[in-house]
Amino acid sequence: MDTFGQKLRALMAERQISQRKLAKLVPCDDGHLSKIANDRKNPSLELARRLDDFLEANGELAALRRPGRSEQALTPDEGERLRLAAGRPSRVDQGVVQALATVLAAQRRLEDSVGSAVVIPAVDAQVAEIERMVIDACGDVRPSLLNVAAQWSQFAGWLHANVGEHVAGLRYLGRTLQWATEIGDRQLIGAVMSWQGYIAERRGQIGAMIGLSQAGQRLRAGSVGRVYDLYQEARALASLGEADQVSRLTDMAAAEAAEARPEAARPWEYYYFEPGFFGLEHGLTYRILGHTDPAYNDASIEHLTAGLGSLPPDMRSSEWAGDFVYQLALAHRQAGDSREAERTTRELEEIASRIDSARLARLLSALREPSHHKRPG
Repeated sequence: MDTFGQKLRALMAERQISQRKLAKLVPCDDGHLSKIANDRKNPSLELARRLDDFLEANGELAALRRPGRSEQALTPDEGERLRLAAGRPSRVDQGVVQALATVLAAQRRLEDSVGSAVVIPAVDAQVAEIERMVIDACGDVRPSLLNVAAQWSQFAGWLHANVGEHVAGLRYLGRTLQWATEIGDRQLIGAVMSWQGYIAERRGQIGAMIGLSQAGQRLRAGSVGRVYDLYQEARALASLGEADQVSRLTDMAAAEAAEARPEAARPWEYYYFEPGFFGLEHGLTYRILGHTDPAYNDASIEHLTAGLGSLPPDMRSSEWAGDFVYQLALAHRQAGDSREAERTTRELEEIASRIDSARLARLLSALREPSHHKRPG
């Protein structure tokens, strides 16, 4: 894999732009940029993103930036283990597995801060390396490797689905399903069913969304993931106007959420325990009902406002929180409150601009289309 400096030099040559000119455009000191281009200095996250933007690298350059010392997830020994294992997959041991888990946790946190698109290139590259490790892994290390490998592929599936690349998302989730089935991990298999249901929702496939959400519920009985699946099924039924069924499911979800314990959660379920998360899911479900039954709009606004207000500051400005800000703007519009709808739309604009999220920018454009003022949905 290229270093940041190597990729930067290649992009400058490809775009036929000199280092001095690029430094003026970004802007930054020419000498500082020279050190970055030769891998003698590490760019800040902000500078890496500006360079990526000017060179139209679609996140590939920014993803190559090395974390600063305060951001480092790996010890030097863990980093060396990963480098050796990438070159010789037969060297995989439990230390490599732990290092992969550490990097994955850091990538999840990074995605919360910068959005899905920026981290996709690095995650795709890491999954490709892990696939090579899995092929020849055997003995005691294989189940452990498959556990973390399936989670990496699951994360890649989520990232691609979240930016609208549904085919790629399903491909990664299919690999997750294969690896999770080999080790008999029902919770992870259930998560695949759930996330396939999420993609079905994005595609407007309500029947599949309901069936996959129910499959996730059966496989993840007793876990916090089942709570999400109950809300996901409720969203599907809300889109069909089944208010009684929605009430039944949201009541079940709220009761089970109150019983969920963080110590029993799997690594990818950490954000389910953020204050306000399931309140947001409840509010979204009512927002969908409110599209056809205005009686639900006030409750939707109450849940969404409280949920967003409860999130920690770093989560509050994340890409996924922006989805709920969008839903709150719709709820205000459905309730006929154009002033609050516009205020919330400006808030979404701030989040989209801060993290340069193309997906949130599309939601913002949709909010501002004349048709949205006539027929929210």
